[in-house]
Amino acid sequence: MMSSVEETRVGLSSLSFRVLQAPPDEVSPAAAASAVRRFLERKRPGLAQALEIEAAPGGVMLRARGEAPGAMLHEALDLLESTRPPVAEREIEVDPEEFAIETAEGVADVLHEREVLRSRVRYFPYPICEWFEISTGELALSDHRVTYEPEWQIMQDEAAHASGQHLIPLNSVDRVERGEWWDVPCLMIYTPRTTYRYGWPAERRDIELLFDVDEWLLRIRQLLERQ
Repeated sequence: MMSSVEETRVGLSSLSFRVLQAPPDEVSPAAAASAVRRFLERKRPGLAQALEIEAAPGGVMLRARGEAPGAMLHEALDLLESTRPPVAEREIEVDPEEFAIETAEGVADVLHEREVLRSRVRYFPYPICEWFEISTGELALSDHRVTYEPEWQIMQDEAAHASGQHLIPLNSVDRVERGEWWDVPCLMIYTPRTTYRYGWPAERRDIELLFDVDEWLLRIRQLLERQ
């Protein structure tokens, strides 16, 4: 099979706040290209290395080379599109008195929250942790919450969601402290219902996702003080 080249341009307005970490109208094409590269490196490191990501007029140019460049571009576009909220396909008309929706608090904030930190960590259930309960994943901090998404999970504790994910609103956090599991430095997050414990991963391979406990403590405390 012969090698070929394909490219596609993604407009700034098509990129979500989660990818850009800023409103699209406040980001230059060069900054957007860097943001797209960082996002893809977190989600698909191999794909990010294979693609050429450059600034383009009004957006970002993605270029793929090889035997299946179209498939690589399709995967990248799917990842970028997955960060956008769903769009209604059609409108319906109803009597306002018969159809009313109560908006949940914080829904709008989720779509525009700013990511402050992201690290690769291990989750050690607290206070008792068996080896088969340990999972590795990504810990992210935004203006409003801490989230943990495991790469995989053999067995989950009762405090975790069915998917193994953790969603910890900052307004539910009592305090954060430095702790440990055996000799592994850990970040302890205390809430009224659950104590979460995150430590260094077994292997540290991605420089951008290195887990610095002191940096996490500092950033979370700063956000808690603002609240």
